[in-house]
Amino acid sequence: MYWVALPMWADNPDAETVEPREYRVWLTPGQAYPIDGVRYDAVPTYPLRREEPTAQAVDRWAWKIQWTPAIGCRPAAPIVHVWDCEEAPRDAEELDVFAALEVLRSPGAVPCTECGADVALGPLA
Repeated sequence: MYWVALPMWADNPDAETVEPREYRVWLTPGQAYPIDGVRYDAVPTYPLRREEPTAQAVDRWAWKIQWTPAIGCRPAAPIVHVWDCEEAPRDAEELDVFAALEVLRSPGAVPCTECGADVALGPLA
């Protein structure tokens, strides 16, 4: 298997521009082969450096639970938020990703769409 970095373009909505981004993907030897007539001696080859996690990277995986009240015959349901979401209860316990996913398995549970919990946890749930 080969680790390949491909140049891509991505929208930057804050600056209203398009900028280059790097997209990395694993390829098998059958998928990654030299193209006839192309020289590869100028292509940089170096190992990726493993970066130490920062406080922000650690915080990003903290989650909080907000319970909606029971109304009529509908039971109370949890909403999973990113730890710093405006809607998240300030005094709620911070959970790790596994605990947040366990909460999402309960009936009626939903991830918050305002803070991006649905984007972060949706594919995992």
